Amino acid sequence: MNELDAFTTPDKIEALEGVLLPEEQLDCPVAHYFGPGIYIRELTIPAGSLAIGHAHKGESMNVLVKGKMHIIDGSGIPRTIEGPMVFVAPPGRKAVFAVTECVFQNIHATTETDLEKIEEQFIEKSATWRAFHAERANPVIEGE
Repeated sequence: MNELDAFTTPDKIEALEGVLLPEEQLDCPVAHYFGPGIYIRELTIPAGSLAIGHAHKGESMNVLVKGKMHIIDGSGIPRTIEGPMVFVAPPGRKAVFAVTECVFQNIHATTETDLEKIEEQFIEKSATWRAFHAERANPVIEGE
């Protein structure tokens, strides 16, 4: 049993996201790499951290460069993985608990280099995430 065993469905992961979004967010450095026909998004996740990704529209190539994590991907099956490891994740979201510091890569075949367009092409942001960020962009001020 691990920290993610209770969050095996998309609805449960989104509910968890709704609880965590208002909390202080950790600094998880992101690096972007581009090569001929390829884009790599690399995320460093501190040990002891919980991270929830956006849903991937299709299968995605992944590399756990280093570290150990508990992960639930679009399959809904919790497992523990340790890097270095390469795997293909099914469509859907990933939720991870970093047991140790992890360096994690998503790899996509694309010639696009505009990060906003890449996001549009490969991921779907949850209704919870969109509502939270819309509210932050347009806060309601009491008394108005």
